[in-house]
Amino acid sequence: MRLVYILSTLLYTMLFIANAYTQNSEATISSDIISAFDKSNASQLSEHFNDRIEIIMPESSGIYSKEQARYLIDSFFKKHPPISFRIIHQGVRENAVFAIGRYNYSNGQHRIMILTKQNNNSSLIHQIRIEKQDEARNN
Repeated sequence: MRLVYILSTLLYTMLFIANAYTQNSEATISSDIISAFDKSNASQLSEHFNDRIEIIMPESSGIYSKEQARYLIDSFFKKHPPISFRIIHQGVRENAVFAIGRYNYSNGQHRIMILTKQNNNSSLIHQIRIEKQDEARNN
């Protein structure tokens, strides 16, 4: 479990560094994906899932089918109804687009990282990472 966390963190770090050298910055996370987080709509979000998607959350982590991932995200939304969600950073690397969002709810804040990849003229979510943010740290 710790190895998965380290490898995923390393992947995001490499994507951020690579973003500094990327010339094509026009691709962004779909507004439909952002809206799904903002409205806590797991069904709408799952329309953008790859067949297999990696979900990393404080309670559980793994690679799931679309339906399993939809259920996990729906449970998260029910447990933490959003007050607001906004993207604070986006980047592009070859056929991947990533975004970091700030998800505020009544008892705190989560940082949500989304990784999408281009697949046959559509952008599908391959990974969602949800991390609880410390009260003192609002990055």
